[in-house]
Amino acid sequence: MAIELLTEIPSLLRPGYVVRFSASWEKEWASKWFRVLRTQQIKFDVPRIVDAAGTLDLDFSAPAGGGVGNTNISLLPESSKSIYEIVIGLKGLIAVYPRYNNSYFLKLEATGVLPDVTDANLRWLGFFDQDDSPFAQSRLREYTVKDQTPPVLRLYNQHGQTEKLVLRFICNRCRVEEVAESQLTEAERRLARHIEHFDLFTW
Repeated sequence: MAIELLTEIPSLLRPGYVVRFSASWEKEWASKWFRVLRTQQIKFDVPRIVDAAGTLDLDFSAPAGGGVGNTNISLLPESSKSIYEIVIGLKGLIAVYPRYNNSYFLKLEATGVLPDVTDANLRWLGFFDQDDSPFAQSRLREYTVKDQTPPVLRLYNQHGQTEKLVLRFICNRCRVEEVAESQLTEAERRLARHIEHFDLFTW
């Protein structure tokens, strides 16, 4: 799902839960239903220093050769049988802007009204900070799957000196299997977690 800010700490997917992907996802996932078989929660703290009045992009893909780099944090699954449900907490005086497909996700509809950290009138549009999703009480949630367009978090330091941001990622690693809609009960279909693609929100 395109990143969402929840009003309370989200409950995580558990074995037995059903999820359904919207039609815009990659073909392995589009419009399909999956049952969660197993889960594993992994805490991943990512501290980063951002220069004064500077930005740093964190890409959810892996760097060349694997591992984790300064700007690539490897939060996309490599298995087509896995979903990552990720909640994100923030600690530090840094603004965080979600980006997808090389564009800002949170923007208004008027021409040119989108986040721009170089513009004093637009730099405070469409961002999250530690007040929105505190480090120990994460309320930002995102889903990732194999081979998707990687989400990017742009970190912006508005201050006159270098600042540190620590991002806490709780990655709920879910093993899933596809299930036919006809095999689900009415209650399972009604209660399924619907995972929307970011394209749905780019009108």
